[in-house]
Amino acid sequence: MKRQMMKWFTAFFSVLLLSSCGFFQDNTENTDTEEPIQEVPAKNIDNPNETTDSGINQDLTAWLPRLENVTYHYEGSGNEFAEYTKFPQFNQNVYYQTTSFNGGTALVEIYEYRDEEVVRVFEKGETYFRDNFADIGTFKINQEEEILLKLPLEVGHSWESNDTTFEITSVDHEITVPAGTYKTIEVTATIEEDSVIKRYYADGVGLVSDQYQDGDVVVESNLREIEEDTVETINLQVYVADDQAMGMDIIDATLELETNAPARVALEELFTGQNENFPEINILPDGTDIQYLFLNDDRIVEVDVSEEFEQMNAGSTGELFYIFNLVNTLSTYYGTTEVLLTVDGEPYTGGHMALSEGETLQFNQEMVNE
Repeated sequence: MKRQMMKWFTAFFSVLLLSSCGFFQDNTENTDTEEPIQEVPAKNIDNPNETTDSGINQDLTAWLPRLENVTYHYEGSGNEFAEYTKFPQFNQNVYYQTTSFNGGTALVEIYEYRDEEVVRVFEKGETYFRDNFADIGTFKINQEEEILLKLPLEVGHSWESNDTTFEITSVDHEITVPAGTYKTIEVTATIEEDSVIKRYYADGVGLVSDQYQDGDVVVESNLREIEEDTVETINLQVYVADDQAMGMDIIDATLELETNAPARVALEELFTGQNENFPEINILPDGTDIQYLFLNDDRIVEVDVSEEFEQMNAGSTGELFYIFNLVNTLSTYYGTTEVLLTVDGEPYTGGHMALSEGETLQFNQEMVNE
């Protein structure tokens, strides 16, 4: 039941983008009501920051900002998973990738910023590692899109997305959350007759409240705090040969990654003894580079290393440890059991082991010290 509730909550409360702390300033001027207000286009393509007659900023990035190195904290009520934190992982081209943790799962999402709309195009739960899914290129396969916000930003504008009807129901809704009081755009998403989500976006802040109601059931996530100049911390276990080279010990390590920092580079530094916090970790032969690293759609870790890995100066036992220190560490980091190891794009061929095309290596439990 707990896992079912966690999946239920993720489905309704995963689309959350924020910005730095601050209050939306209402610069709307009083208009002369004696003269009829002439309608104008909601957006000028040559000037996307143009506002409508109501004074509402039509720049979608104001309402769904793409900030870096910030951590957003939400308080929750009505469900144990309504409280969570969020951190941006990659902000590149038209894509913005974030990770959220609600105490039950880590959820990665990708948002695509198009000319007239912001769309969630990818989500993946149970993701405790960092890959740039937009770079991998297969992230859109079998994914349902959800349009979060769509121009023009004016009351009554509605759209259909992912079997849900969205409508802008207010452009000046004042709401108080733990982080402060904001004037917001209210977007109402109707899933079924009695099942509704209301989201509140503040100019220069982003999403400040997400409220789900289904009959008498009400679940809310409200902005509590935005921390600036923060990093994402990833915990991992690294397998290293013991002093007698009789088995593997486990060292608990951490990576601290800023927005746009690839995990591959940080892992290479860690595995080659360059991380000053873990100088005892050195599981790659001298000079070895990790050239690419990711988890493919078949849940196999693909790692390609430079030729120095094959040129290690080690006997059969040393070679075995170099290989399975890496295999065990990467399979644990990605939460899987198989690793496809290549050298400059070709199957690994060492002094005492040679792999065939497509052959994978399995997590080796027998080599791990009890």
